[in-house]
Amino acid sequence: MRIVAALAFGLLLASSITASAYTQDEVNACTPDAMRLCSAAIPDAHRVGDCLYHARRQLSPQCAAVFARYIGHGPQRRRAVAETN
Repeated sequence: MRIVAALAFGLLLASSITASAYTQDEVNACTPDAMRLCSAAIPDAHRVGDCLYHARRQLSPQCAAVFARYIGHGPQRRRAVAETN
């Protein structure tokens, strides 16, 4: 549970959104990537968010869509926006 909370906070910091804007599904989408790519940064939420952002080319499609939704990079953002409309 501590890891999930750290990841959620990391996503919040990395995306510069309000606290109510991320969902449990978004956290669940990025938890495996955080464990795989950023385990050395856990439990520091800020470091996890930074690590995921810097490793964004290696993210799973699900986690990449979460980041794209908030930070708006490239074709993943266009797909994420299209899926939500």
